[in-house]
Parts: sequence; C-alpha cells; structure tokens
Amino acid sequence: MTKYLYRYRPIKAVLDEFHELENQEIYFSTTDELNDPMEGFKDIFWLGDEIVWRNFTKHYILCALQTANYCFLAGDLFDPTVLNRIVFLVPQELPEAPIREIYERVSSEFMAEPATKAFLSLMAARTTPTRRTELTNYLRTLHSFALPIIINEYHERGLLPPQDKGPKPPAREKLRKNAIAMMEGVTKITSTEYPAEKISEALFAASEAANAQVMLINEYNLPNRHKQIPGVFLVNRFPSAYVAALDKLVHRNWYVACFAKTAQNHSMWSTYANGHRGVCLMFETTTNARDTPTLLIEQVTSASGSKDQPTKYSSSEVAHELTPVRYNSRYPAIDFFRSLGSISEYNLNTFWYSGEAGSYSDCREAVYAVPDVWRKSYWQTFAESALYKTHEWAHEEEYRIVLHSIFDMSTKDKRKLKYRFQDLAGIVFGARTDIEDKLKIMRIIDAKCAKEKRSNFKFFELRYIHNESRFQLFPLDLIKIKYS
Repeated sequence: MTKYLYRYRPIKAVLDEFHELENQEIYFSTTDELNDPMEGFKDIFWLGDEIVWRNFTKHYILCALQTANYCFLAGDLFDPTVLNRIVFLVPQELPEAPIREIYERVSSEFMAEPATKAFLSLMAARTTPTRRTELTNYLRTLHSFALPIIINEYHERGLLPPQDKGPKPPAREKLRKNAIAMMEGVTKITSTEYPAEKISEALFAASEAANAQVMLINEYNLPNRHKQIPGVFLVNRFPSAYVAALDKLVHRNWYVACFAKTAQNHSMWSTYANGHRGVCLMFETTTNARDTPTLLIEQVTSASGSKDQPTKYSSSEVAHELTPVRYNSRYPAIDFFRSLGSISEYNLNTFWYSGEAGSYSDCREAVYAVPDVWRKSYWQTFAESALYKTHEWAHEEEYRIVLHSIFDMSTKDKRKLKYRFQDLAGIVFGARTDIEDKLKIMRIIDAKCAKEKRSNFKFFELRYIHNESRFQLFPLDLIKIKYS
C-alpha cells in the first residue's frame, strides 16, 4: 500500500499569499474551483410515478415564482446561484402572507394547463429513465406557459406596471399543440438497433446546443445587457439552471483535497506547481483496517450553545481516507426520486412523496423499506460521484480526501484544515523553484523541526536527466536538520 502521497502546490499557496506551509494547512476546494469542468457531475435520471412527478412540477413552478420575485428586486445585486438556495424550498414553508396565496393561484393555473397535464401523464407512464438534457427541454417548453402565468398574476395585483395582453389565443394554442406533440413524439421513438433513451438523448442534446447558440446571439445583440441580466436569467436560463440546482437535493456539498501517487509527474508540475516553480509536499500516510492510506486532519466535530450563549465549536483530529480516483468513461447513475438525501425527512413525507388522501409514492418504499440498505447505497453513490474522472486525467494518478460536514464550510477560511507536522515527511523543490523561495521554505521547516525536535525531515529536488530524457528526484542529503 502507498506509504507516501504528494501534493503539488504553487509558491503563492505555500508561502507569501496563503501561508499553507507555516500554518500546516490543507485547502479543500469546491468543485467549481477544480480545473475539470466535469467535477461533481452526477448522471442523474428521473423515473417515478404520478405522485412524485406532480410534486416535481409543483416544485418547478414554486422555484420559478421565487426566482421571479428575486429577479424583480435584485437589480445590480443579482446572483445567478440563487437557485442553489431556492431549490430546497417546499410550498409548506411559504409564510402566511400574500406570497402563499400567489403561489396557490399560480400553481393551480399551471397544473391545469393542458401542456402540463400532458407532461405529467407521459412522465408517469414512462418505463425508461429521463435524463437531464431531455428533462431540460421539456421544462423549457413548459416555461413558456409558467412564466406568463406568474407575470400576469403580478400585473393583476398591481405589483408590476400594466402591460398589453399576452399572446393571442391562436398563438398560445399553437404553442400548446406543438409542445404536446413534441412530448408525445418522444414516447413513440423505437429502434431495433439503439435504445429509445439513447436516441432521445441525442436529439435533445442537439436541440440544447442549438438553443444555447440562439441565446448567445440574442444576448450579444441585447442593448444595455448588464441591466437586463435578471430578466434574461428568468426568461432564458431558468429551466437549465433549475435542473442543475436539483443536484443539491441529492448530495450535500462536498470539498476535495487532491494528492498524487508520485512527485515526478512532469505534467503535474506544469499544471499545479507554477510550471516547476512551486513545490511538492510529501505526506506520510497511515494505513487503516481497510488497507487504505489515511491522514489525520483537524476539523470541527461538535458544537454547543444555548439561546443566550453564542455557539461554540470544538475540533478534533480525524483520520481521513485518501482514496484513488477511478478513471472511467461512464459516471455512476443516480435515481433522483430515490436519492433525495439532502432533504429533511419531514419534507420528503409531507411534500415530495405525499399524494392525496394520505397516499405515498412508490419511491418512498425504496427509501424506507430497508433503511440500512438504502443508506449504504446512497453513500456509495456519493463517494463514487466524487471519485470518478474521465480517462483523459488518468496520467495524474490522483488520490483524494473528500470532505463533507453537517457544519458550515461555505467560506474559504472554513476549508483550511490543519494537518500534523509530523505527517509532513519532506518537500520536493521544482526544477525552476527560485532560490529565495527555497530559503524561505527551509527556514520555516527549520523552525518547525526545532519546535517538535525533529531531525528526519527530507528535502528533494527535481532535475532533468538529459541522457535519459526524463525528470528524476534527487535527495538533498547534505541539508541536515538540527535542533538544540
């Protein structure tokens, strides 16, 4: 089993800007901060009965309404990630205020729309999964009906300036017929060579690509675009943003620290260590009972407080596993309606799985029939989704610590976690590390070794071997750590 694992770092991270070396900190990144655009991707599919699809549709109009409220008020403070918060809302949580009545009226009208009814009927009858591209297309079509309902409600209440009436009935009826025909047409796709699911996904992927181009052209030609961003988001981007935000309901946010199997990867030095100007930290790991390397890291593990006292957080050292990344062309599939692990049990049972007259969706049974089995499968899927990358990244030979917590880790400072200095076995200087940076690092290590009475710290340097056309690690044996 791997004893040493390596962490490539730029000089600004270990020294003058973030002081990771002096503070003995490992920074845990969000998926958005990583360089692979597929980080955090979930191959989610939707397959369920009439109850969950009805509640899904009600949730869509609820989120559209709340997003509209935000867009009308946000102005220059508009934040496109707002849906990541709104998506957790359920109708029961609306306050006893006009917004509850507005939602009930808007939702009732939207659910009565023939195109919405066709969508619900077709989705409930499906025996094959619907994936995000296809679902986004359906919602984009339904959005053409949802948004006018919301805006008309606001106009009727005097919350928006008066406007001309919406599309004439023939135009609306034509849109409705086309929407229903499109959705029904997908169910009739058959092929002896390819699964219907694959054909529909290809068709809708082409449609989404074309739609993205049209939106790009429209925004390019939009006068005073910066003042119209909230409206553009609400009208054009909401359906795809909503589907993306649904990921939050499946798995809670997770954060990652990346390590590598070797310190001699030329590409890694170029990408993650300032083109060989940075360093590579050498960590000595401890193997656990599962024969997996671990590293002790300090993190918040408990909290205490009262109504009259501020919350106090306590930290302790936790052994975190370093798990190898799997390089695969396919991501593990996740069943959305049976994987809503970020939603409270109360909201699951009173909204998402709740039908009429005390009935429940069949999806609920998959969760509650054998809870331990569901829980094990759920966390396995979570781990796999955080540890899959495509074959293009296999050269990195990456290991990861994947971190998630019930405590808030949304800010960068809360994701800087301390490791034990005794687990830092050595430092590798890059082929172009500046002499001044080397000296600063040596002084920091010298002081730390003196404090902890260590004399076994190792320094290495990466050098190019011309006659072998490769980089090689050279131990700097003449550098001796002494303490008095």
